[in-house]
Amino acid sequence: MQSPYRLIIWGPGDMGGRALRLALDSPLFEVVGVKVVSPHKHGVDIGTLVGLPPVGIAATTDKAEILALDADCVVHTPTTPALLQGADEDVIDLLASGKNVVSGASYHNASMPKWLSESEPALDVLRAVSEMKVTGDVFGNREKAALAGLRLAMTALDSPPGRPLRPMAGVVAERLLDRVLPRRASGERLQAACLAGGASLHGTGLHPGLMVEQVLLRLAGLVDEVRAVRFLEVGDLSAAPDGMWGGLAGLGFGTPLSAVDSNHAIALLQHFYFDDVIGNVAHHLWGIEPDQIRVERLVYPVPARVAIAAGGTVIEPGTVGAIHMTYRGYVGDRLLMTNEECWHVGAGNAHLGPDHPNSLAGGHRFTVDGPTRIEVDSAADDLGSGVEWSAVTDISVNAILGVIPAVCAAPPGVLRPNLSPRYRLEEV
Repeated sequence: MQSPYRLIIWGPGDMGGRALRLALDSPLFEVVGVKVVSPHKHGVDIGTLVGLPPVGIAATTDKAEILALDADCVVHTPTTPALLQGADEDVIDLLASGKNVVSGASYHNASMPKWLSESEPALDVLRAVSEMKVTGDVFGNREKAALAGLRLAMTALDSPPGRPLRPMAGVVAERLLDRVLPRRASGERLQAACLAGGASLHGTGLHPGLMVEQVLLRLAGLVDEVRAVRFLEVGDLSAAPDGMWGGLAGLGFGTPLSAVDSNHAIALLQHFYFDDVIGNVAHHLWGIEPDQIRVERLVYPVPARVAIAAGGTVIEPGTVGAIHMTYRGYVGDRLLMTNEECWHVGAGNAHLGPDHPNSLAGGHRFTVDGPTRIEVDSAADDLGSGVEWSAVTDISVNAILGVIPAVCAAPPGVLRPNLSPRYRLEEV
């Protein structure tokens, strides 16, 4: 397939907006449509949306208009909460319509089962939801009402009078749950949509995408035996877009310490990303299948030491100023991979342990454990934390746009990262 590639941008927020701007400026791409969520963006010229001159194409909130377009690929960048609101059905429809999809929001390993997968029993999903803590505006009013109703239902079933009703409730929940809280599509259903439309699906970005599936796994390829791997990301979110995840309060920042633990919404939603990462590592290094892997999480808050105003959130000393999230992948009792995210707001609230990258602005640590141990740090300039967030977006967007030619050329199906050596002749 020759360029220009006809693109649709689905969700032009922080990441999608950057992708739209780069695509409009690139001879490699021709943007033929943009799917927006906000009604006030409907009908607006897509160039105007990102501060460029008008190009004569209007953004739309109408999914049917997007499905009817002739396009090679859809750049899929909805908000993370959208994954609880039926985003998988949109992707299935896009694939079945013959459009390749490259996503920065999901599908880094579509086969990996998660707590909200459609293969999970409805009552197990209800239990996870009943224990979920929500802060800020990570969910809209409709979702909050649905979550409250599901909590009440599970509480009633856990009470002594309700326990005998569980078998019947399980049957009813299987029929009704997806109308309230759509479960995530299975890898089989996504693959079937790919084959039906003759299209491919791939998820990528900075992390998941590049940091572990490319950098860490390439480091692991340098040693004869790998026993376990670890990836740690430290980030200052003070310069993050104000609406990300519903704002910093939606992530738990600035709230009482008791509001954030392993059952906070951020803790559960991150399974959509880090379970996929762990599944990719386990399969690539040891040939382990997704259904053999158990993922455990531990999430805890760290009190802020200094007051800071970031976006629309004010964080006072003693409230949540940093959050440490750990996801561990096991087969039986064997620990295969640890993925840690340590986020803070403002350098004065950084939570850095002795095994963290030595940077208040953020960074990464890659560890490969075996008879030979490899440990590599990458750290941001402490004076440039604001620039660092822009770099995060740019790297993710470049990763997404960079794989489009390969995805369009690939045979139909769900695609995983490929570490096979590729060569070209030296040009002198």
